[in-house]
Amino acid sequence: MNKETVLDRIKKIIEDNDLTNSEFAEKIGVPKSSISHLLSKRNKPSLDIITKISEKFDEISSDYLIFGNTLSKKDQIKPSEDLFSSFVEDNSKDSVKVSNNKVKSIIIIYENNKFEQIDKL
Repeated sequence: MNKETVLDRIKKIIEDNDLTNSEFAEKIGVPKSSISHLLSKRNKPSLDIITKISEKFDEISSDYLIFGNTLSKKDQIKPSEDLFSSFVEDNSKDSVKVSNNKVKSIIIIYENNKFEQIDKL
């Protein structure tokens, strides 16, 4: 994950909504110091902050914040339980499928809700 691009997107959201850093912190429900530390690059954006931004700004998705994807929330595909259960069934130990898909990146989410993205070099 390139933290600069995530920070740039957060700064753009603050700017586009004509908010001060304090107003932004209040709107997403975090202490003002969290936003101050984030914008001064003292801290990296946590999954909790990204989730809160996505919840409070209807047009902003976590995919946009993390990856820069521009699809709105309503345009994104929502997985269904049926899709998930068929995936689990199809990928059991007895059934191995060959795929032409290649890994682009992996996101690791830690118990403290921090995350990192590992991009294929």
